[in-house]
Amino acid sequence: MPDASPDGRSGSVPPGALRVAITPIAPFVMPQTAAPEGFSVDLWNEIARRLHVQFTWTTVPTRADLLPAIQRGDADVAIAAITMTPEREKLVDFSLPYFDSGLQIVVRAQNDNAFVSALSSVPWLSILQLVAIAIAIVFLLANLVWLLERKHDPRFRKPYLRAIGEGVWVTMLIIATGEHGERDAANLWRRLLVPAMWLIGVVLIAQLTATVTSSQTVARLQSNIRGPDDLPGKSIGTVPGTAAADYLNQRGLPFVNVNTATDGISMLMRGDVQAIVYDAPTLQYWAAKRGHGVLAVVGPIFRPEKYGIVVTNGNGLRKKINEALLSMYEDGTYEQIYGKWFSSR
Repeated sequence: MPDASPDGRSGSVPPGALRVAITPIAPFVMPQTAAPEGFSVDLWNEIARRLHVQFTWTTVPTRADLLPAIQRGDADVAIAAITMTPEREKLVDFSLPYFDSGLQIVVRAQNDNAFVSALSSVPWLSILQLVAIAIAIVFLLANLVWLLERKHDPRFRKPYLRAIGEGVWVTMLIIATGEHGERDAANLWRRLLVPAMWLIGVVLIAQLTATVTSSQTVARLQSNIRGPDDLPGKSIGTVPGTAAADYLNQRGLPFVNVNTATDGISMLMRGDVQAIVYDAPTLQYWAAKRGHGVLAVVGPIFRPEKYGIVVTNGNGLRKKINEALLSMYEDGTYEQIYGKWFSSR
């Protein structure tokens, strides 16, 4: 994204203007907007107004790129949803905290009605595909029965469609019972065809059973996630280079990389992951605004975090930002901005 003036319009960088690094992370910096929008964006706009400073927005790809942009001198200020940690305090300076956060877990929503929940956990598309394959196999086997029996059995000398109907019936009987009839007079082809057809039926039924069972097992495992203590043994997704990733690494919990909200929602719906661990306000926003009722944020907020505004070490701008934040807390401006993006505390 090109640099933009405080009102969001693209343009050249004014002399002496601060370069403010941001990255998309809803609802602090909204993704895919023509001009920067979000809670952190509104907060910085007000701070800049009170400090009487000009600035330009500089968008970086991910949260992990914000601090390096400050360290390299590519930006003067960074704001989005940057967690304050002792390790980061050694690299950059943080303002006073402006948001209390923490980690939380989002899973695929479970229906309270056990019957409805069981139905919703059935992989209907996979079952339809399997049924279509089974129908095709039965039809082919029915044709094979017709070709082999039409010289010996009058029932298979009828018009093609009626004869194939007989073939389908014989095929289904073989699959269900493992027998063709005429046990004593069975010829070689029947001795070969009957067990082969029966085996095919066993494989199809086993595949159907495995498909339904595995899906319901995943649903049961997912429904058992109620907090961080339930995460071991589950498939987890999170954004790399974040406090959530650090938390999972410290606990020895492997995770799948999640790059965007759309990716995370899709991964949950496909069953690629059973839970996503990430910053609580962002997960709550995903569930409320983009989850369409299929996502549920579960468990308490854990590993409390605070977000701060970042400047380079020793930068005198930090004191001015803190003074502006304190004045916003005192006169109620902060609460007005907060209320715009979040429900009341």
